[in-house]
Amino acid sequence: MLQVLTNPNGFFKKKITEKIEWKNPFIIMAFMAVVGTITIYTTMMSTMQSFMDMDFLGAAGQAIMIGFLIIGSIIGVLFSWILYTGIFYVISVIFHGEGDFKRLMEFVSYGFIPNIAGSLISAYYTSKVFSNIDFASITDPQALQDMMYADPSMKIATALGIIFTLWSANIWIFALQYARNLSLKNAAITVGVPIGLSVLYTILTMFVLR
Repeated sequence: MLQVLTNPNGFFKKKITEKIEWKNPFIIMAFMAVVGTITIYTTMMSTMQSFMDMDFLGAAGQAIMIGFLIIGSIIGVLFSWILYTGIFYVISVIFHGEGDFKRLMEFVSYGFIPNIAGSLISAYYTSKVFSNIDFASITDPQALQDMMYADPSMKIATALGIIFTLWSANIWIFALQYARNLSLKNAAITVGVPIGLSVLYTILTMFVLR
């Protein structure tokens, strides 16, 4: 499965000749949900500790909170999976793409693998940002936002997020090429439009307009 990270063309070229299987996609998305839970939990704890002593929750309270975070992460991951697949599917129709939605959904899941590592690394730097902020002493939301964006750790987290997103995009290009029977050029356009706009927005808001 890791071949998809280094040789997505060869991976999907072979994969398209096989039956649709959901084991690996669900494993990937499960890891995504776990990473999402860790990220949100770390961020919440860093923020809430500025306001209160978290010991009052106790083990049971924290377990319940983690349970809700896991459920929320699972829902969020499934939504993202379907959303990305849907966007790619709709855009590929313009290029007369042919291929089953379920096949595309299977292939799209592999593009999330870089995000697993990327989210963990970004979570580390993001937690450093929140741990350095005294939320209790800041009342102006704009001042809080400016302080977060000015932190070098936030810029590092954002830059790493962009790199891993582009890595995912490279995988999705070949996923679209085979799952929707597109030319490499049309597959690149299909993926490049939504991902490119997303990356451009991130760069503008984080590095250019600050």
